[in-house]
Amino acid sequence: MTSYTKTTLASLIAVAALALQPVAGLAQSAAVAPRDAGLDQLECRTLLRLGGDERAYTLLYYHGFVSGRTNQMSLDPQTMAEATDRIVDHCIDHPGDKLLPVFEKQRKAR
Repeated sequence: MTSYTKTTLASLIAVAALALQPVAGLAQSAAVAPRDAGLDQLECRTLLRLGGDERAYTLLYYHGFVSGRTNQMSLDPQTMAEATDRIVDHCIDHPGDKLLPVFEKQRKAR
């Protein structure tokens, strides 16, 4: 299980406004995802194959997207860290699941 520290998540959350921009490595890499794949098409296995910054930026992007859809204007770093851990754990157990519904479900779980 990957655990993101409060400091790491606080830094990522501070950049969440940029999450409305496409993730450069994800959107541009045909090896990772087709160019015309929508946010609702990305699978958990794709997230798991990403490493380092690409995974962190993808997690940030989806957190920002879900926050925007739910009109959530403040984000608690501890809650975000716990949700991120649940998302990654879910993806490990169910790599074929679509990532967006996993985010939506795990962000609601508290």
